[in-house]
Amino acid sequence: MIFAAIYNIFWGILISIHPKVILFDDCDSIFVIIVLQCIGMLVGVYGIAYYFASRDPARYWPLIVVGLIGKILGPIGSLHYIFTNQLDPYFFWVNVFNDIIWIFPFCWILYHVYKRNLEYSEEDEEEDII
Repeated sequence: MIFAAIYNIFWGILISIHPKVILFDDCDSIFVIIVLQCIGMLVGVYGIAYYFASRDPARYWPLIVVGLIGKILGPIGSLHYIFTNQLDPYFFWVNVFNDIIWIFPFCWILYHVYKRNLEYSEEDEEEDII
């Protein structure tokens, strides 16, 4: 999670400062630039949330779930726009590095948090019986 935090903070700052990089410098619309800068700020905020989640994944697992949902929905949305010819297929590389590579680690962390919580709940049940 700490790597995801660093990556998202870096990427958020980059997009906020130079939003055209996400569109391979192929955009002159000020509206699109402003929207991308806002997205950059949101990505940076996700990085802060990932930092807190990295400190205690069992406690902050909902932050990881929210991140995972975004990591799954981002590529789905991009594929939709790529297949409807509204987005250049090269854009999918943004999803590879910003979303897809993080899906397995987020799932792995959530799996281990779930296992740990399951073990704790089983121990609590055993204590209640005694």
